[in-house]
Amino acid sequence: MSKRLLRFIPVLIGAAAIAGCTSSDPRAVLNPGVSDQQTAVDPATNLPVVQGACPQIILREGTAYYTRYAKGGDGDATKVMHQASITDTTRQCRISGDQMIITVVASGRVVSGPAGKAGTVEIPVRVAVVDGETVLYSELQKQPVILLEGMPAEQFIFTNASVAFPASAASSAKLYVGIDPGPYNTP
Repeated sequence: MSKRLLRFIPVLIGAAAIAGCTSSDPRAVLNPGVSDQQTAVDPATNLPVVQGACPQIILREGTAYYTRYAKGGDGDATKVMHQASITDTTRQCRISGDQMIITVVASGRVVSGPAGKAGTVEIPVRVAVVDGETVLYSELQKQPVILLEGMPAEQFIFTNASVAFPASAASSAKLYVGIDPGPYNTP
């Protein structure tokens, strides 16, 4: 090695030591990409939250769209009042105590048909969590959508922030969301 290079080595070591002294977290020197993020705390137990598996949303065959016909017009394209479709879904999961709590969001659009008219239509959206053959959660809600006069389509955003089931089933559970014409009194 040249003498010139040997003179710079102590300077480089000194600069690294000074840079390490300016950090409030000694781990940050060894892991510069790690930030000082706080661990989430569960308000129910006041303990740190350990996140588990967050089930992906699945759209069952035939539940991403829905066609409503005028009375007696099933299957007749001229009797379509409106058609609804789910275009995107997402979810956010957290564990609270022994429960997995999921906020499910689905966006979609409603298109007025030849027999449709302006006004409020209700889109039946079901969220269900199933573990094998066991239904852990199921709720059917009506999502109101206002169709305006002269507007051929409207978008909607459906949110269900109260999906809860045992956290122990989170890694094997399936989360379904879709348009379900009912009946409303079924799980």
